[in-house]
Amino acid sequence: MFKSRLLLSFVALVVSFCLSLLIGRDVGRAVSTGLITAFASFVGAAVSAQRYRQFFHQRAEALTMHIRELQRRRAEAYDALVATMEEHDRRLKSSPQTALQPPKEEISWNLTTPQTTTKSSPSPHSLQTHIQQLKAQEAELNRSLAATLTAKQRAELNLTTAQAELNQTQAQILEQKNLKEQIVRDIIQLTTQKQQTESDLSRLQPQLQELERYRSELSQFLTSAEPKRQQVETGSKSLQIAIEQLQLQISSLHVELSQLETQILDRRTQKEELDQQIEQLRGAITASPPAKPSRLKAQTTRSLPTAPLRSAAPPDEWTQLVTQLSESQFQALRAIAEQTNPNPTLKKIAENNLTMPELLIDGINEQALDTIGDMILEPGSGSTVPTIAQEYLQTVQTLIIGRVARR
Repeated sequence: MFKSRLLLSFVALVVSFCLSLLIGRDVGRAVSTGLITAFASFVGAAVSAQRYRQFFHQRAEALTMHIRELQRRRAEAYDALVATMEEHDRRLKSSPQTALQPPKEEISWNLTTPQTTTKSSPSPHSLQTHIQQLKAQEAELNRSLAATLTAKQRAELNLTTAQAELNQTQAQILEQKNLKEQIVRDIIQLTTQKQQTESDLSRLQPQLQELERYRSELSQFLTSAEPKRQQVETGSKSLQIAIEQLQLQISSLHVELSQLETQILDRRTQKEELDQQIEQLRGAITASPPAKPSRLKAQTTRSLPTAPLRSAAPPDEWTQLVTQLSESQFQALRAIAEQTNPNPTLKKIAENNLTMPELLIDGINEQALDTIGDMILEPGSGSTVPTIAQEYLQTVQTLIIGRVARR
């Protein structure tokens, strides 16, 4: 019964919630309407069950009164039967004349009869008939008593069943009261949560408006930034093309650098060969008699027409070399001449001019080869730093100071 009422309340809750949500489109109002409908249906079912219990209680009281009436009638019938049996036993124990005499009521009735003219005694047949009648009455009373006992047992069984149902109904009523209190507490809690949610919503409303404003501003910014992004993409594409071109130039410069390195190695080899020849000539000059110095000198001059000595470079060639150097090459040469570790300065100069330190050093050496016929810088490798040849250091420093002074 309780499950049926609970199912009825749940169905009412779902139907009311759905209808209210379809009509009002408000979830909070739909929930409150559904809870109120569920509570009303539950209370209605409880009231109906209470009326049914009252009707059953009245029916049980009527049955109880009927059982008591049957018990009273059974007691009266039993008392009458006991009195009849005692009267019968008393008559049997008395004298035969007394036993054969008719009862007073019958005698008095016989005396009052106008047709009786003589006094006669009852016959044995009439006594036998009277005993049979008494036995028949006793059997009838026994049947009535058995029926009464059966009815009493049935009534007691019905009463027990009614009492069990009454106890079950009281337990269901108590459970319904607890459920009602729980529903009331839940409704109060939901109302409190609803109020708190409404307060939180009212408190968060300005923040939502602020976020909406931020969103609109962000949308406008993205709309305005889209052309800039396209421009940046276009610029990045052109920059990518320029980078590819620079890479091609760097590749070609690497090829040229390798060629220059090959030429430098060839020049160094020639220089070493010339140094060896000069040493041989010097040894030959030292070993020959002093009477022929002019001939050896002329022979040496004729045998080395293209071997420029490092100390024989005229000043105008050095001035031409310093003048032909670009600004980045001059800054690199100055850093190498003045600093102990010029690598950071060379790297910075190379980055500012979109090149590499090795290319700067190779360019300076190439200018020196074209102008004075020899390299003035010794490129570093690994942990070493590029340096100026020791025999050219003083001359290079003097020319650098002169160019700086002319500025």
